[in-house]
Amino acid sequence: MNLADVVNTLDSYFAVKKFDESGQWLSHMDDVHRAAAKPFFVPEFWDGAWNGLMLNNGTEADRVYLVVFPTSDAIDTIIAREVERGASGSVIFAHHPAAYEEAGRGFVQIPIEQLEELREHQISYYNCHSPLDCHAETSTGTALANALGLHDLERFAKYYGGYAGVYGTVAQTTFQKFAEHVAKVCELTFLRYDQIVHNTQPIQKVALVPGSGGSPEFINEAAGVGADTFVTGHWHLFGNNDYSRQRREEFATYIPTVKINLIGASHYSSEMVVMRDQMKAWFREELELEAVFIPQDDPWGQ
Repeated sequence: MNLADVVNTLDSYFAVKKFDESGQWLSHMDDVHRAAAKPFFVPEFWDGAWNGLMLNNGTEADRVYLVVFPTSDAIDTIIAREVERGASGSVIFAHHPAAYEEAGRGFVQIPIEQLEELREHQISYYNCHSPLDCHAETSTGTALANALGLHDLERFAKYYGGYAGVYGTVAQTTFQKFAEHVAKVCELTFLRYDQIVHNTQPIQKVALVPGSGGSPEFINEAAGVGADTFVTGHWHLFGNNDYSRQRREEFATYIPTVKINLIGASHYSSEMVVMRDQMKAWFREELELEAVFIPQDDPWGQ
């Protein structure tokens, strides 16, 4: 399929021009990497909203690879698959333009060597961050809410050009059972103890903001709509960097004031559900394209 047709369909469906994140992602690049990476990026992406076609490495795309984060392992896997099948073009549909280490450096850029390989093998890259968080039907929040069995869904948590959060109701259950359900849906063998707060409330009204949605602002807003439980990717940051240390200090004071239950899965696992449950089918139904989800071995990216 013509890559331009794929891009135009995605741009329209996700209304990417509404979501300007230009100030966020460049701040995670040092000057050396910024100078080396810029020639690989689509100029309109680099100078624009940082959503849409990021790397234009060909004219055709007969397969789509779905990733939450472009980890080095994920990129290597995609390149190997393309070489094996002797393909003449594909596109990566990603939720982020950089990888992420929850317990380490934070956001990690795609190495220049891999940018060169992606270009060599005609693998383009489409980034869809806040548009995928905020879409009314196909979103990280809607997918996770559906997988958890929430009903009567409403949106909250203002985020760029839309709302990244979803809240709804479930049949009343215990915290233990619901936490186990979150882990199963997110394909985790366990939940981290430092991402759990049980304030003894039975589970009946759940609010969620996947990914890094565990901010005091969103948690307070969830409590304000009557939620007894808040689910996110992570709220306690345990990385070895200044931002994580500052966040831990803030939450040490904030958490004792929280009256609702908190459950953190992982940034990756809470957002991979939309790729697994919605985007594979979307590409097949809307564009008649094969979509392959590339899972991340370590859900915490350590």
